[in-house]
Amino acid sequence: MNDDRKNGFMKRRVEADEAETRRQERRLREALIESRSVTAESETDSDRALAPVDEAPFPLAMRDSWPFLPVLHADPDTLDRHLVITARRRDPAHAAFDVLRGRMMQALNDHHWYRVGITSPTRGCGKSFTAINLAISLSRFEGWRTVLLEMDLRHSSLASMLGVQSPANAADFLRGSIAPAAYLRKLATGENGIGDSLAIGLNGRSEAFPAELFQRPESAEALARIQAEMRPNVVLYDLPPALAQDDVLSMRQHLDCMLVVVGGGTTNATELREMVRRLGDDLPILGVVLNNGEPVHPYGYS
Repeated sequence: MNDDRKNGFMKRRVEADEAETRRQERRLREALIESRSVTAESETDSDRALAPVDEAPFPLAMRDSWPFLPVLHADPDTLDRHLVITARRRDPAHAAFDVLRGRMMQALNDHHWYRVGITSPTRGCGKSFTAINLAISLSRFEGWRTVLLEMDLRHSSLASMLGVQSPANAADFLRGSIAPAAYLRKLATGENGIGDSLAIGLNGRSEAFPAELFQRPESAEALARIQAEMRPNVVLYDLPPALAQDDVLSMRQHLDCMLVVVGGGTTNATELREMVRRLGDDLPILGVVLNNGEPVHPYGYS
């Protein structure tokens, strides 16, 4: 079977799986509505108080879509040019990300977390550099699925770091217009030194009001579908700087913890304290990464 026929077969299979999932979801909701209408009169106030507010939006027996994801081929020279050092591992500094990987995996296992936001106080600290290098380091850990989502919708950079032209738009995925199996791409293995367990969702269009989009129920459902359909062990969110706009605050509801990247010689103590204050006490900080970074830009990020 040639590549075109194979890709066409996989696409039709994914579409059939998605159609069956929607049918199962509709039948589930209809059954819930019917059962509630029958028992509503017999419920006491205490019964209603104990009832769950929302049911899981997807059937528990959803198929695993990971094997059918399209493959994305990154150019090795582009990776080197953008300092994606954990790919070909020619720079000895790549080992620092393997150490970060090990410590992070231990913390996630200890606390049963899997949704990690990656941010910085201001622009230019190297958060996207950290996100892509950490994700590729994780890709080589056998049996551990990693999803990296580009949620810096004002100033996206991951596509250019990978040499990808015209990627899909993250906002369309969050609004439910694109299914996870059509939005995500697995990074190809081979000479780039990338493992076979990394899927990436890029962004190809700037979004004017991402904070409002992150708050919409469609966004919560789209992100939940990634967990249900891809079954990742960890989801990394490449977020905007925390002191720019209110995008990170709007994403807090979708996170278990935060990894903070600070720029060596650029981030000052006042910025770091203000960032911690904005994040609040109820969102754990997984760790702080000190990076050389680039010159810090003003707070404005629109």
